[in-house]
Amino acid sequence: MTERRVLPQKRHAETFEIAWGGFDRRFAVTLGFYPDGSIGEVFITGGKSGQEIEAIARDGAVAISLALQYGARIDSLLNAITRDERGNPSSIIGAVLDRMAPLGSQTPLDESQPVRSERTEGDAMTGYGPVVSLSTDQEQSDGRAE
Repeated sequence: MTERRVLPQKRHAETFEIAWGGFDRRFAVTLGFYPDGSIGEVFITGGKSGQEIEAIARDGAVAISLALQYGARIDSLLNAITRDERGNPSSIIGAVLDRMAPLGSQTPLDESQPVRSERTEGDAMTGYGPVVSLSTDQEQSDGRAE
């Protein structure tokens, strides 16, 4: 088994919103990055606490994070998710992975890059919302003592 790659206690993080599945709500997705710019963790929040969709999103984010920390590639995860007849993801987890795919081999945004707020081609079909915040100075801490 591949050894787990542990994230540093303080790390760069980027947050965006995504709409999925016709639910009248949006999900906030936060990606945590390793110092080399690769994604190492995912947090998904949305819905009311205690609702099934919120629990599924949260648990799915944990599973994605662990898979990435143990060396899974985002494209491998993308190939494993369920899709509808048009090729759209069938779950919020798949929608988040689709949104992460372009970032999978890129480093996080730096301060010289503008914050994206426009819709990109294909958003109308998938229902993905615009990026509302991609902070370049946000850091995520896992709460462990330094």
